[in-house]
Amino acid sequence: MRFGTLLKTLSTAAVLSAGAAATPATAEPAGPLESQTWSFTGPLGYYDEMQLQHGLYVYQTRCQACHSLGLVRFASLSGLDVSEEAIKALASTYEIPYINDDGDRDTRPGVMNDSFPWALDNPKRAIATYGKAPPDLSTMARARIGGADYVYNLLVGYDDAHEQPEGAYYNKVMKVIKMPNPWPADMSDFEYPNGTRPSLEQQARDVTAFLNWTADPYLEERHQWGIIVVLYMLALTVLSFLAYRVVAAKVHAKLEVEGGPDPEH
Repeated sequence: MRFGTLLKTLSTAAVLSAGAAATPATAEPAGPLESQTWSFTGPLGYYDEMQLQHGLYVYQTRCQACHSLGLVRFASLSGLDVSEEAIKALASTYEIPYINDDGDRDTRPGVMNDSFPWALDNPKRAIATYGKAPPDLSTMARARIGGADYVYNLLVGYDDAHEQPEGAYYNKVMKVIKMPNPWPADMSDFEYPNGTRPSLEQQARDVTAFLNWTADPYLEERHQWGIIVVLYMLALTVLSFLAYRVVAAKVHAKLEVEGGPDPEH
């Protein structure tokens, strides 16, 4: 499926409320994280564009009801090789709050320069509803120790068999957490716009990769420039060494002709 078609499908998908707000408690320290293999780690790391698009879909259907991406503009999706027309179509499906000319609060269709809006509308409403505003996910994959591994392990770490106080849930990473399990018990009918039926683990990996991209969208460019700089420095080192050998040979030959001191000493 082409990027434009996928985004148009995403734009028509309803924002499903997969649970109440995510406000992690800090009563107990995080448990051990199971290390994962990611395409974007290491000096040659890169993003899988299809995985990022799947992650965007998971964010829209599982996370957006509670969490914002306030630092991510629609225009940044062009970094996923998405056409401008498709991005505009996606942005226009969102209602962006603003203050009109009369000073009243109003909404308008989103445009390229807008950020992904928050379904909860404002922090005060979230605090009144859940006791604390759910964190913005724009930089979450870089804001936690463990990075992408932390996000993934948290998403797959729920265990409903453990009893917890009312309003709290058990998670292997964070023993007491206020965020309900975002995964419905029955996911047999859930599928990506291209027809793939992902497992819970696959959805968690895809949305984790997407959140790593939102936190570090220039990773690939940084790696490419890093390689260019290293190659440039290696070439410069080789040229400097060769230039030294040429100059040293000329000096040595001159000293031999003139009967000067041995250049080795």
